[in-house]
Order: sequence, then C-alpha cells, then structure tokens
Amino acid sequence: MRVAFLADIHSNLPALEAVRADLQVTTPDVVYLGCDQINRCPWPNEVMELIHAEGWPAITGNHELLVSHLRKTEHNPVFEDRRRFADLWWTVANLRQKNLAEIEALPAERQVEVDGAPTILLLHGLKENPFEGVTPDMSDEHIKMKIANIDEPVIVTAHTHCPLDRIIGNQQVFNPGSVGMPYNGDPRAHYMLLDWNGARWQPTFRRIAYDLGVVREAFDRLGLFRAYGPLGPLYWQTLETGDPWVSDFQVWLRQQPPVAREDYENAVALYMSVHGPGKWAFARA
Repeated sequence: MRVAFLADIHSNLPALEAVRADLQVTTPDVVYLGCDQINRCPWPNEVMELIHAEGWPAITGNHELLVSHLRKTEHNPVFEDRRRFADLWWTVANLRQKNLAEIEALPAERQVEVDGAPTILLLHGLKENPFEGVTPDMSDEHIKMKIANIDEPVIVTAHTHCPLDRIIGNQQVFNPGSVGMPYNGDPRAHYMLLDWNGARWQPTFRRIAYDLGVVREAFDRLGLFRAYGPLGPLYWQTLETGDPWVSDFQVWLRQQPPVAREDYENAVALYMSVHGPGKWAFARA
C-alpha cells in the first residue's frame, strides 16, 4: 500500500501541477492533503478546483481558518492591519464563493486506515492547534511534549514547511514538506510517499522542479507586489530560495515595539539587514 501526502500548497498552481504529474509516475493508491491549500501565491481558486477535481481528501490548515475568520463580521482586530496581512485579504477578496464554502467545511484532522498497518493521524500542525508544528531541529524531548496528547502510532503533520522523519518513543512522526513554499532551503515542490513494508511505514521524500518564472510572471501581472506592499519581496525571496523569510519576519515583527510596526518598509529593511540563513529570528529548539 502506498499513500501520498501533500501539504502547504499556498495557492502555488505550477508547483501543484508538477507534483500531480509526478504522482502519475509514483502511482500512490491514495493522496491526502495536510493543507494549507490557499494564500500567498496567485492561484487560490485554481488550486482548490484542481484538488476538488482529483477528489483528494483534505483537512483544514491555519490559512484556511484565517481566511474563514476574516469573512466574519466580528474578528480579531489584529487582522484589520491589511499591510501585515495583505496576502490574507487579497485571498479573501479573490476566492470564489464555492471554494470559500468548501474551505469552511474541511475537518481539522483525518485518520488514515490501511488494513494490516497502524493508523495514521493526519494533522496540519499539532492536535487542536494548527498554528504550531514540529521541525527537524527540535529535540526528541521537545517533539514528545508537543505530541503528548496523541495516541495514534503514526502522525503526519505539516505547517512548518520542513520535511521530517522521526521516531519518538513508539510513534513515527512525519512531515511531507511544502508543495508551494518550502522552508528547508530547497525551492522545489516537496511531497511524501509512505509505503507499508509489513513492519513500519517507510517514507520517500520527493523533490520536483517547476518553473518559478511562471509564478513571478503571475505576481507581476496580478499586481501582487503592489498588493502585498513592503512584504512582497519577502514572499518572492521565500519562493525563490526555499528559505522562511516571510514567516520568520512575521515572528520577528511580533517581538518589536509598536512604533516599528507603523513603518513596514523600514521594518522589512531592518529585518533583512540582521536576519537570514543561519541567523533566523525564530528559534525552534
């Protein structure tokens, strides 16, 4: 039995199409999505509709939850800052109603059952918390603490955009990496195959090249650099390098005094002058 797991597509249609083509070669029996399907890149509707056409079972991610949250009359006032959350507001404005409805119907988790194999629990981040996950540089003790409320013997999680294959006690913990916006220094589209070998699930991590020029052209044509403002270059640098510029900046920004958040252009310049590969603001220990 072979199961494919895709996650963190982030509206990157060319990356998803490249993975779909590779799935024709690797021929999994079933494909599951650990979300975030949407946000950040230019194709939220096209990604949703490709997934719907394929019939791949999905769960909700933190970006689906945030987009749904912004549609409500009453929401956390922090999200009124349309400069900081420009990508979310752009996605809300551009998603078709049928796709918004499908997003809001997604379950928080799924159990993947295969005859003769241990149950796989599919989560976006942690159980009951899709806004937090695990990364390869975390210690076994730290990961054990984060998954302490999970009984299933196999966990597939996402959210951190970093591939992971760990054995923690008697549990296997996996992350397929990100289809649309990796954070491990490799900008190719990532996904994972799990093969049951009769004793354990054996992972194969796939890395698929695709044409980033198509993404850049769409950013320019649809005005996303203008729509995203000072954060636009961070989104593109993340896509181009496979490093976590966008998310790391957002973590760094939360730690700055309020006055720093009043001038995003200077905040981005200051952040980029101090942080980057090997000196990220987000400590994952």
